[in-house]
Amino acid sequence: MCNFIWPVNICSHCAITLYFTECLQFARYICYYKARKEELDVSKSQIVREIAEENNGIVTTAEAAERGVESWYFTEMVREGTLEKVKHGVYFMGEAGGYDDLYVMQLRSRRAVYSYQTALYLHDLADRIPYMNEATVPQGYNASHLDGMIVHYVKKEWYEIGITECSTIMGNTVKAYDMERTICDLIRDRKNQDSEIFRKAIHIYMESEKKDIWKLREYAEQFGISGKLEDILQVI
Repeated sequence: MCNFIWPVNICSHCAITLYFTECLQFARYICYYKARKEELDVSKSQIVREIAEENNGIVTTAEAAERGVESWYFTEMVREGTLEKVKHGVYFMGEAGGYDDLYVMQLRSRRAVYSYQTALYLHDLADRIPYMNEATVPQGYNASHLDGMIVHYVKKEWYEIGITECSTIMGNTVKAYDMERTICDLIRDRKNQDSEIFRKAIHIYMESEKKDIWKLREYAEQFGISGKLEDILQVI
């Protein structure tokens, strides 16, 4: 409604004319504001879609903020059904066809490195998907937020040995231990490993063209399991 102040010493006809003129200007302003808002919304929506396309459906508020999209805008997109909230600060654009759990989990913790059976799966050293994903963090790290997965703790000086990057089945890049480090981890913790999974992993690794026996022996020496490794290699 127009907040019109009636001028002093003005005829009623002129006053009415001024009143409707101001109302018309106000209406034009409202129309411009709505059109501008819709234009900005479309622009921001396009930015979010571009981020989703670049990350196989995943959008984070941090990355969107770098491109000028405020966090409150995500609430609107969730309400509209355009986005699905996965975790705090992490969203999924539904039309991309299912979010990448391995990628999302690592967004929550950059220190978590996929290891053991999850690393076997990423390196095609296992023929089945792990029942629960496994990751390794350095001792002293608070991993309480990594619910729904098995977390292993190692000495800080061992943590970075063998860290590499792998592609998930959905094409996202995640951190995992390389094949040699993974084999060493299985040997170190052999008593807690499924014997069939352990045997198949060793066999597939030895048949792989990507294997690096010298690196495997180097890692084994650092972990103090050279004797155990050589016993296994002799049997194979």
